[in-house]
Amino acid sequence: MFSFVVGVGVVQLVAATSAYHNPFSTSPICTASPVADICLRTQSTLEEARNDSDSLLFRYESWVQVGACHNLNGENFCAFSNPSFNRGQGISVITTPESITKIAYRTAFKNATITENIRTPSESPVPYHVAQFPGKGFGLVTTRSLRDGELVMSRTPAVMVNAKAVSNLGRDHLADLLRNGIESLSSEHKSQYLNLSTHDEVAAYEEKVYKIFKTNSFRTGAHDGESEFHSTFTEVSRLNHDCRPNCAYYFDHTIFAHRVIAVRDITPGEELTISYYDPLQPSSKRRQRLSQDWGFTCSCKSCTAGAQQIAESDKRIEEVHQLWKELDDYTSNSKATPEKAERLVQLYKQEGIYGRLHEAYYRAAVEWIGVGNAGKAAEHAGRCIDRGRIFRGPDRPFIKNMEKLIVDPEGYPGWKFRLKS
Repeated sequence: MFSFVVGVGVVQLVAATSAYHNPFSTSPICTASPVADICLRTQSTLEEARNDSDSLLFRYESWVQVGACHNLNGENFCAFSNPSFNRGQGISVITTPESITKIAYRTAFKNATITENIRTPSESPVPYHVAQFPGKGFGLVTTRSLRDGELVMSRTPAVMVNAKAVSNLGRDHLADLLRNGIESLSSEHKSQYLNLSTHDEVAAYEEKVYKIFKTNSFRTGAHDGESEFHSTFTEVSRLNHDCRPNCAYYFDHTIFAHRVIAVRDITPGEELTISYYDPLQPSSKRRQRLSQDWGFTCSCKSCTAGAQQIAESDKRIEEVHQLWKELDDYTSNSKATPEKAERLVQLYKQEGIYGRLHEAYYRAAVEWIGVGNAGKAAEHAGRCIDRGRIFRGPDRPFIKNMEKLIVDPEGYPGWKFRLKS
């Protein structure tokens, strides 16, 4: 995922205790030298930060520890809140004190107004509304036409959790931290979170907060440069699954927001969907994983088609996997050809995997440069760049590679590599 160079050693954090304490204590949980730019504060500053637009907390030091911490193998995991983030919507992060120090130095948190939950187009209503679907619960339906590549929404997280805590902290301790984090959000953001699905009945508040997170979280990257994080976004989580979705998403780490984009033209009244699981897997495997991990039986058109259609789709997916294997083999024994790469592009389109077409275009560009056809290589590289910027973000390494290929095809490291013995 992402990796970042982070400055460390400037801030000295006092080790948080795993013993329960008064969450409204006014004592600081950190100390900082005069040159430090961050000092984590306690719950008592939450309302001040949220209500006072002139407060110093509207700078990037506005982090608050809320509630108790829990120890895991010598590390203390705590709930930290930044109530001023995203114009007072707030964000909560469950991680270690050392980790939150690194996260707080990210660009998005150095200025409380750097990011916001973007309306598309600007200053106009969102292009969808919430609707209920039999057997699926709530989802989002378009209110107007959307173009291929158009931004549908951009949303910041309500809560982010260190993967170590997700895997090893234990349900009760994680639920306790989640409760503290959610309670620290703005009333609007908290309400939106609590309205998300749990997929089944819950008996207690902490159980509800926990199940909402487990049902609706996305993996969004190593935001402290070390640990993977799982994040929940209130509006993005309303999007239901489809094995052939009309939207794709990625996490934009520069503004700390999940961006959802239309992968094809969408007509008014269509449900907006994303894929929860790798769509380039056989139908039986997709349905099994969706049932096992998300608790529902997929009823999308691809999974409920006739037996012959499903078999034909599975055969195409099998061919995709075989082509990946051949095209990604750069040895002299490889069976890869430009024609096979063109076939891969065709299969992605036939299967409706529009949000990942850049993958196929990349391989096609590499194959054409590999046989010394600069024109064809540049054509596919350009398509890879165009789709990649939209659906994966502008700073991805593969985009830089394709830009180099276009600028200097004969100087590209792969020039005519398929012709060499």
